[in-house]
Amino acid sequence: MDFYSFLYTMAHGPLLWISFLTFILGSLLRIILYVNLSRKKDKITHQHFNLKYVLMSLFRWILPLNRTVAKNPIFTILGYIFHICLIVVPIWYVGHISLWEESRFGWTWASIPDEWADRMTLVFLAIALFFLLRRIFSRDIRKISTLSDYFLLVVTALPFMTGYFLSHATLDGVPFLGDYMELIHILSGEFMLILIPFTKLSHFVLFLFSRGATAIEFGRRGYTV
Repeated sequence: MDFYSFLYTMAHGPLLWISFLTFILGSLLRIILYVNLSRKKDKITHQHFNLKYVLMSLFRWILPLNRTVAKNPIFTILGYIFHICLIVVPIWYVGHISLWEESRFGWTWASIPDEWADRMTLVFLAIALFFLLRRIFSRDIRKISTLSDYFLLVVTALPFMTGYFLSHATLDGVPFLGDYMELIHILSGEFMLILIPFTKLSHFVLFLFSRGATAIEFGRRGYTV
């Protein structure tokens, strides 16, 4: 077995399981640590827990019904679109669903049309490029940006870029890339999953908890979030 075959087998087997388990267990650990720390530092917030405040705040933030939209509508709307594409395309793309159907789980669900997946991928990549250029050329944003911010933006965009190239055979004529695009796509997706619990990408799972704590604090003070 040559190195490519070995890596291909690993990417479809052990590395795939490692990435999913790291994502799931790491995210659960981050949630537990966050809640424990919050209970120690924000005892008043937990004493005044009110589900109504939490649900109202989440509803306002999941839908564009909050003050941030009014302050910066273009950037906020782009952020919403970015995150919608980030979630919808990997989960509801027919090629990914077919892999779950062929797995030992045999899971399946309705997919989005390929045209939607293509357009959402291109929109996602365009917004990712805009965010990257904004960090580079905006003086205020550049001051508060770290190398990690640039790195994680690239890591997030890479599975989408390689997935689009793979599904459209865009770089099939390019040496190395054409031969290894599927492997690059799989490894980039697994790498992103592994990084989520240990980087700023963890806001993907911590958002509900941090938003809920903020909602309770603002709600008990009589403010709307």
